[in-house]
Amino acid sequence: MPGVSFVVPVYNKAPYLVGVLAAIRAQRGDFEREYVFVDDGSTDNSLELLRRLTDGWPATVIEAQSNHGSAHATNRAIALAGLPYLKFVDADDLLAHDATDRLLQALHGSDACLAYGEAADYRSDAKPDLDAPLPPSPNIKRLKAPLKLAIKNSLFNPSQFLARTDCLREVGGCDERIVFGQDYTLTLRLAAKWDFLRVAALVAYLPEDAPGRVSEDFARELKDVTFALANFLRDNPSTPERTKRFACQRAAGRAWKYARRHLGARAGSEWYWLNVKSRLDLMGPAADFIERCATVYDRAKPAGNGTGAARK
Repeated sequence: MPGVSFVVPVYNKAPYLVGVLAAIRAQRGDFEREYVFVDDGSTDNSLELLRRLTDGWPATVIEAQSNHGSAHATNRAIALAGLPYLKFVDADDLLAHDATDRLLQALHGSDACLAYGEAADYRSDAKPDLDAPLPPSPNIKRLKAPLKLAIKNSLFNPSQFLARTDCLREVGGCDERIVFGQDYTLTLRLAAKWDFLRVAALVAYLPEDAPGRVSEDFARELKDVTFALANFLRDNPSTPERTKRFACQRAAGRAWKYARRHLGARAGSEWYWLNVKSRLDLMGPAADFIERCATVYDRAKPAGNGTGAARK
């Protein structure tokens, strides 16, 4: 089988690195491998741990840089990778020991750009059994022209997928204008050009209690996703009009739902009318419209008890 570069952007992940690195090193399969780590200006002892824990590993690159954000660190890791396939790993996620092999077997020989598997949460006091064998021949579904699916929902996190290195470079990696949410920007870029493969196997475990994850800040996560979508449409003006309309409807629907649940907004509010306009195809330029939707996530919750702002 062709070789795989494991790429791991790291920022202040010292409490997780022992387990993360052990799971990477334990990956089974008959393929060449290399290990690429980019420390994005960690202020804890992540860089020291990386160097110590990988001492003696073959084909290992550790690069330290000042803090530029996840997207920049991920792109730097892509640039350093030297093998045909690339396996992303978030620095607090755990890979099942057969994860890379199953994804590689699915993708190799296909003209899809990536293969992704399933993920589950784990608690720090109940580590998963990473050594449990995955199905030797899991069900594989081809997602044709998956851009609309990617716009609708985030399909996977970085630890769930393996991709062709040349495809990642062809699309320019992540959108560095979005400092976080880099996986979503990359998913959109790849989905616009190639099919995906979905593999029915549990390949990654994500911590429930990892302080500092962007997903802990719901408003920030939604803002990143929305601006990523606006940037994508502005960068790809030839996107079909029906896809642009769907993107506007999705962004406006999310904004209106957030405004109702978290800001106490009601029918007749700005966010209500944005949602109506998206349904009536009255948006104007799609990227500009979606950026307007993103401004809802900067609004503070109203004070007082009578608004229902805290209800879900």
